[in-house]
Amino acid sequence: MVDISEVISKTAYELLKRAATKLPQDVKRALQRAYENESSPIGKAQLRAMLDNVEMAEKYNISICQDTGIPLFFVKWGLKSGLTIDIRRPIVEATRKATLDVPLRPNVINPLTKENPGTNVGWGMPYIYYDLDPEADYIEITAVPKGFGSEAKSTLVWITTSEPIPEAIVRCVVDNTVTAMGEPCPPTIVGLGIGGTADIALHLAKKAIFRTPLGSPHLDPVVAELERRVLKALNSTGLGPMAMGGDTTCLAVHAEICGTHTAVVPLGITYQCWVARYSTARVYPNGEVIYITHPE
Repeated sequence: MVDISEVISKTAYELLKRAATKLPQDVKRALQRAYENESSPIGKAQLRAMLDNVEMAEKYNISICQDTGIPLFFVKWGLKSGLTIDIRRPIVEATRKATLDVPLRPNVINPLTKENPGTNVGWGMPYIYYDLDPEADYIEITAVPKGFGSEAKSTLVWITTSEPIPEAIVRCVVDNTVTAMGEPCPPTIVGLGIGGTADIALHLAKKAIFRTPLGSPHLDPVVAELERRVLKALNSTGLGPMAMGGDTTCLAVHAEICGTHTAVVPLGITYQCWVARYSTARVYPNGEVIYITHPE
C-alpha cells in the first residue's frame, strides 16, 4: 500500500530543491530572449551574468541566489483524488530536510523576538495556501521559496471607481516599479490582483505570479489586454535589468480579478525577482508523481 504522506514529503523536498537550484524552462527562455534582444551593453552584461549564474547553479546543484527566501506552498486539492490526509506534516518535514540538505538559508524568524530555529519551520511557516478543484484526481503542490527583495516591494493601492480604472492601474504599477528601482532585482515577473478586498487582492497578485507558462495571457480578453498594456509600459521605462538601464524591466505581467465594491477597487501589486523560484508537481492516489515545471 502506498504511503501518500511519505510520497508528499519526498515530493515537497524535491520541489524545494528544484525551485532553489533550477529555474523553470520558460523563465530561462524568457531571460535568454531578453539577453538576445537587449540593446544596452550594460543591460546585456547584467542578463549575461544572470544566465551564467543559472548555468553554474545547475552544474554544481547549488542555490541560484544566496537568499532562498521563506517557504511558501500552494496546494490545489483535487476532490476526485479521494485523498484525506494531514498534508501539513509531510510538508513541514520536507522543509526541515531541505533546509539542512539543499541547503536553504534558515531565514524564518519570530517576527517579534527574532528567534531563529535554523529550520525555516515555526510560527506558521511553511505557510500553505489551499484551493479546491472539484474535477481534479490529484493533489497539485507548488513550492515557492520566496525571496524578500522583491517581496518587500509589494503594495496595495485603492483606486476609486470615479476614474478610468485600467489607466489608473497602469499608472500605479509603473509608479511603484520606478520607485522600487533595482531592489526587486529586475527583470521581474509582476503579479496583479484586482478587486475583492485588501487581502484578496494581494493573495490574487501573489498567485498570479506563478501562472504557467510564463507570459500566458488571461482567458478574459479585457484582462489580457491590461496585462499587455502594463508590460509595455514597464518595459518603456528604461529601467532595465537590475535598474542599470535597458529594454527589459519586466519579463511578464500576470493579472487576476475578483468582484469588488462599487466605490473602490483594491489593486495588489507583487513582484518576483528574475530568480523565479517555484516548482510544481502533481501527486496521484497511486503514488505517481508528475513534475510540471521541472520535468525529470
